[in-house]
Amino acid sequence: MRLVPVIAFFAALALILATNGRTAVAGTRNSGYYDHKVIEYVATVVTADSVQAAQQLAKGNVVYHVVDSATGKPPAIQCAANTAAFPNDATDCNVLNFIPTEVGYAGGAWNLQIFTWKPGLTPTALTKDDDILAARDAGLGTLTVTNVLVRCPVVNFANLR
Repeated sequence: MRLVPVIAFFAALALILATNGRTAVAGTRNSGYYDHKVIEYVATVVTADSVQAAQQLAKGNVVYHVVDSATGKPPAIQCAANTAAFPNDATDCNVLNFIPTEVGYAGGAWNLQIFTWKPGLTPTALTKDDDILAARDAGLGTLTVTNVLVRCPVVNFANLR
């Protein structure tokens, strides 16, 4: 069905445009998380022909975008540490599952996957990929795999060494 590429397009648009009151423009610094720590990266979004192609091109790299079911935007709690650490950055409050220098990092691009909190639940900050997968497995939300690839060179990860 052609609905999935349309949803992925709008998800990518949401990823690039307004979240948390700031505008993330391709090629500008953005902030997110890796293993509960805030990182900075520069994001550019491209789409693949299919979800399977995006996953193959990403080689296991995933960028998780966490949203509230009521607003479709990241919950304030998801962005709190980003905003405190990098108040001048745009932020999508995303979570990367790999960064450069980590064993298993495949480089290049991350496949965009969107975690949506279940309606009626109070969101908490999910700042590690394991947290997101555990929340999905516990039935706290759903995970949508898209055909979107995010090329996001990590530019500030010194605090992770």
